[in-house]
Amino acid sequence: MKYLLTGMLGFFLGAAAAMAALYFNPLTEGAGPLPAVGDSNYSYASPVTSELVFTHGRLSRLPSNPTTVPYLWEATINKTALSVVVLKGADGTASGVASRVSYPDEDTELLSTGALLNDAWIVSFPGQGSLFVTARSNWWPLLKKAVIPVWYLGQQWLGPEVYTPTVGPRPDGRALVRGASGRFTGRTGSAAERYQIEEFDDQVGPRKVLAELYWRLDERLPETASD
Repeated sequence: MKYLLTGMLGFFLGAAAAMAALYFNPLTEGAGPLPAVGDSNYSYASPVTSELVFTHGRLSRLPSNPTTVPYLWEATINKTALSVVVLKGADGTASGVASRVSYPDEDTELLSTGALLNDAWIVSFPGQGSLFVTARSNWWPLLKKAVIPVWYLGQQWLGPEVYTPTVGPRPDGRALVRGASGRFTGRTGSAAERYQIEEFDDQVGPRKVLAELYWRLDERLPETASD
């Protein structure tokens, strides 16, 4: 009995130490880049409640939108989420449409990297062209402060909160932008996101959100005359 109690005590102490390391580890708390002067900044609302389409593989409690949209039930894509949002400019008018495929990053390690998610965007502006955006985000701060307390522990959310989850894949912690068509053809650049969550509840999750996608394009190299 003595050894059993000692073993149980060691187990619980080890579990408590692991949880403390997970919750208070500064390596997983890094904030992403903020908008800078010269960035192109576009906003969109929560895809869960306000936008065109949101669906996933039913591995999440997040509701689909609209409710009639099919779930991504096939085994090859059931860990993926798909959203289509309207991007609005600084004056609040619709400027473009963006589709995003999100899926877990294989390099996720909660004790060292956080909860990583990959995003593949196609951003289109009518009459102007389109961009590809490849992003990696760390959602552990949101999971720790909102999802786990509200969804699983029945606590009240203490928001509003602002999150800047972008952590790569560029070495500077920003997402990678590639021009696909129109005036963006051949251009490259970087991007990041910021989320201001106003309401988070145990039914919908992020019910009211102001999200921003902002990017900057690299300077276009001057063309040289051919011989």
